Amino acid sequence: MKASELLETIREELEDYPIEYLRNKVTDDRYKDPLVKKLAKYNCESYDEIYSLQITDDFDIKDGVIENLKNDIDYYFDTYAGGDIETREFTKYLSLYLALIAKKPLHPFTENKKDQVYILDDKYYCKQRIISIRDKQSLCRYCVCQNESYFGMF
Repeated sequence: MKASELLETIREELEDYPIEYLRNKVTDDRYKDPLVKKLAKYNCESYDEIYSLQITDDFDIKDGVIENLKNDIDYYFDTYAGGDIETREFTKYLSLYLALIAKKPLHPFTENKKDQVYILDDKYYCKQRIISIRDKQSLCRYCVCQNESYFGMF
């Protein structure tokens, strides 16, 4: 499948998602956890990118990779997150965009090496990846992040 075709599918699948609810999490004082706010902000920014992106250099994405990622997200939600279908589908199509089109981490990142996921010299690093990639049907297999090297920790 061409990236432009996948992008159009993602747009169609996300068009009815109540994004304002997620946008409100960023500023709503009822949500105290800074990680919840950071994730909501990252997801909203990614959502906006999906609708503003124009692919000029189209490229192929293997159908098998798309299906595997979808199945692995279903597995993740069935195993860890319960039956929230709306969140599952939002996460599925946002992850397809981030991993296969935008080539960005599946989690929010900063330029601060003290954070869990960070960017340094145009490369993304994740401190948890080396452990989490071992999980059954780990989504880390699709993420662009690299393992943080031993020397990167200091």
